[in-house]
Amino acid sequence: MRAIIVFCILILGSIGHALGCTTFVLQDSAQIIFGRNFDYDLGMGLVVINKRGLEKQAMTDAAHQPARWTAQYGSVTFNQAGIDAPMGGMNEKGLVIAQMALPETVYPQTDGKPVLNQLEWIQYQLDVSATSEEVIANSRKVAIVPVATPVHYLICDAEGRVAVIEFLNGQMMVRQGKEVVVPVCSNWPYEKSISALGEYRGFGGQKPIPQRWTSIADIVAIAASGVQGFLNEKYSNLLDFGFDLLSAVGSDLRTQWSVIYDITNRRICFTSLRSKKRRNIYLERIDFSCDAAIPVADVQEHSAANDSLLLFGNLEKEEYFRYKKELVNWFTTHIAGFPELPDIFLKREVEYVFNRPCVH
Repeated sequence: MRAIIVFCILILGSIGHALGCTTFVLQDSAQIIFGRNFDYDLGMGLVVINKRGLEKQAMTDAAHQPARWTAQYGSVTFNQAGIDAPMGGMNEKGLVIAQMALPETVYPQTDGKPVLNQLEWIQYQLDVSATSEEVIANSRKVAIVPVATPVHYLICDAEGRVAVIEFLNGQMMVRQGKEVVVPVCSNWPYEKSISALGEYRGFGGQKPIPQRWTSIADIVAIAASGVQGFLNEKYSNLLDFGFDLLSAVGSDLRTQWSVIYDITNRRICFTSLRSKKRRNIYLERIDFSCDAAIPVADVQEHSAANDSLLLFGNLEKEEYFRYKKELVNWFTTHIAGFPELPDIFLKREVEYVFNRPCVH
């Protein structure tokens, strides 16, 4: 287990500091969507079908009690670091969670609570929570011991209830309801983002909304302006509008995937850097019942079919080992000081992933 922990720390440590992300929620009387960009230099990634009924344990060191839980709900997530370490996803109840890097984060003391890392937190919540309120309640049952750059979260459930969860000055900060003035997050604390937004036209200031962003403040302003414009006008195709907004705050070279979570219809629509065709995943067509299979798809793989479930295949041990090996090789080549890792570390993680039991 210690080897697995070391490996995860190194992987997450390498990717965490470079995450550049934007998230937003759009909703009207008929539909709720949640938009998200993942920006990074490396495009490797898996779309993972996570089964309900799996027994799981967080990867942590011997100094902490690992969180343990059983998945109550199935989900579909977008992962780069590995299984159970997603950047975001949606569960079968329509709950969506996404993270964005937030260096200002200071997590509370663990106080003897079970611990997990900041990406495991997302999978934990998708596994055990059905609503934003349940996410908030379940957050108080565990503590985050971060690996690498910490994060904050934008959350939305099937009723359109939006929440922002941050950890600042050693306290969990929750904003929900009217406290979420604009449902947009990037890589600044929410309060700082809203303060900066006040300098732009339409939000109390004089700065024009830029056509192209050059700062996090610009990203927030463009996204917030899009949300405001959506609220003031009627659009025949909300998904088209959402993807246009993701494009406006994205990067031609570093946006590895863009996702629209169509919460109302339990559909995930995504594009990637190497495959611009929109691919659709309909959660109602997925069998989330527990078994040994781990269905995954390459986030960059092109699909001519409208239903991207045809892209999924069951992950094999050897395939997952090769994926992790390639990930390590990329980091060794591109990240200064990244150490060589013996294959035994990777093999132990693979064994853990493929031996999580079904409990019902």
